Amino acid sequence: MASVGKEPGRNGYKIRFYDFDNQGQKKRATIWLGGYSKRQAETVKGHVDQLLAAKAAGIAPDIQTARWLGSIGPELRKKLVNVELIAPTADDRGPVTLAPFLADYVAHRKDVKASTQLCYRRAVTCLVEFFGADRRLDSITAGDAERWRIWLATQGNQRNNACQKLADNTVRRRTGRVRQFFGYAIKQGVITSNPFNGLPASVHGNTKRQEFVSRQTIELALESATCPDLRAIIALSRYGGLRIPGEPIRLTWQDVDLEAGRLTIHAEKTEHYEDGGFRFCPIFPELRPFLQHLYERAKPGIDCPMSDPVITRWRSKDQNIRTAFLKVLKQAGITPWPKLFHNLRASRQTELLGEFPVKDVCSWLGNTEAVAMKHYAMATADAFQRATCGTTGGSISANQQVSAKSNPNRKPPENTAPDSSRALQNPDKLAEAGLEPARPIRVPGF
Repeated sequence: MASVGKEPGRNGYKIRFYDFDNQGQKKRATIWLGGYSKRQAETVKGHVDQLLAAKAAGIAPDIQTARWLGSIGPELRKKLVNVELIAPTADDRGPVTLAPFLADYVAHRKDVKASTQLCYRRAVTCLVEFFGADRRLDSITAGDAERWRIWLATQGNQRNNACQKLADNTVRRRTGRVRQFFGYAIKQGVITSNPFNGLPASVHGNTKRQEFVSRQTIELALESATCPDLRAIIALSRYGGLRIPGEPIRLTWQDVDLEAGRLTIHAEKTEHYEDGGFRFCPIFPELRPFLQHLYERAKPGIDCPMSDPVITRWRSKDQNIRTAFLKVLKQAGITPWPKLFHNLRASRQTELLGEFPVKDVCSWLGNTEAVAMKHYAMATADAFQRATCGTTGGSISANQQVSAKSNPNRKPPENTAPDSSRALQNPDKLAEAGLEPARPIRVPGF
């Protein structure tokens, strides 16, 4: 229950009441009414009582109080917002500018990883650099958004002064982040529409940067690497398809079952999914010697606990695996390929897709079939060469082809047997219609 009082030495009246904070703790609040008369203060007090009762019951205030809220000025509204009796609107907050809004959004996203926070900050930097820190969000139009995207693609490279252009996928990713920011602004009531909607934001595969890394190349690199941990990381990437650096670094000896031939992989990238980021991958014959060597050196269960990490180096962010790998390639006389570790993983997935069902391969490497086809699977010269040698499509019989004249869904005439029944009635014709020819096919020149 609110009360009206007058403080000695100050003009006007004040309203005092008790409320509860988010933790359920009782608190006292005061609304200073300035030059209001006592009658006006009593009117405000009655509506404050109604707002308190509605808040406690979790319902909307009655129609009289709702109409009163629509008639009061911005100064009294702000006081009611400050004591949390009403929710602030866009008008209560005043014009929202770009830099403070984006800083607040990034700061409250404690639910994302540090790498995602870094991506947010890069997108924020691009927005503020183009529009200015004090630009109002509601003043940015769809045309402005398109101009920003063109600028980002042609002049937005802040990490390489020699090349101002950004890769198309990078532009798409940042556009998606910015669209996310403005989508949140809609939820907050700051703007009514998203000016970045409609701009391309989905990432596509980049075949120009795909390169199949052959086994001969990787074996040469492994021979030049002297560090057992680095050799294991290279093998885990090329022969196990693990993501570098996170997945090998998180491996412990409890995750390596050499007897059963199974790795338990903790994927930080997918740990927010239902499976918690856990997956199982075979210890392939090509991979086993490198893990066996580390096992014999560490002697887990004897000289160290099974909870110890398999990879003991490069556990700090200050240590760069990529730099060490580039030194090995230089020593071996190998020209580095684009996307150094991603293409190792993609090469392994391409190999496995040629031998095992796609569902199994994607389960082992921890991606979906759509992602595998879009970003990992590559066309290889070996497959092309095999396609030019020998017969293709021989497992499909002529009877399985549907011509324009035939309709497989057409009901056969009455008192007549279907084609399969007639074939059974004449066994001599089965050899002609089977999956394989009745007699050898002669190929000219052989």
